[in-house]
Amino acid sequence: MGMCGAYLRVTFGELRELIDDPDRYWEYAEKADGTERSVDIDKAWHALWFLVQRAGFEIDFVLGGTLLGEADSDGPPRHFTADEVRTISAELSRTGFDRLSQGVELSELEAEGIYPPIWDEPDALDYVRGNYDSLATFFAGAAKAGEPVVTIIT
Repeated sequence: MGMCGAYLRVTFGELRELIDDPDRYWEYAEKADGTERSVDIDKAWHALWFLVQRAGFEIDFVLGGTLLGEADSDGPPRHFTADEVRTISAELSRTGFDRLSQGVELSELEAEGIYPPIWDEPDALDYVRGNYDSLATFFAGAAKAGEPVVTIIT
């Protein structure tokens, strides 16, 4: 199975509830599954983190955010404010995957130990691109709605 990343749009009321009880994340995630309110980036999270760190994004939308609860083996969930979501959305749309991955060699990802270990496959960046595009669409929707986002890597 491996470690996978997921994002969830929440209302301000839901975020307040999650701040009080982070374990409710799973309840909200289950309700949003398969809708525009959630996106699963599977195992592409680590490569995306590597690329956005390399590009100097203002907000680390992969491993950043404000913790909801205590750190443990399954998370914890983290959240981004509506203002942070707008910034992330703008950076994702302004940068685009071609620009983000420009000059990146697959051997560089392999040498850095970026998960998952698929960097010997010539089309490995296509897998990352698809997840980047899904995230850009997801964050654009959240930014337009003025909603916060919760994320988790499990």
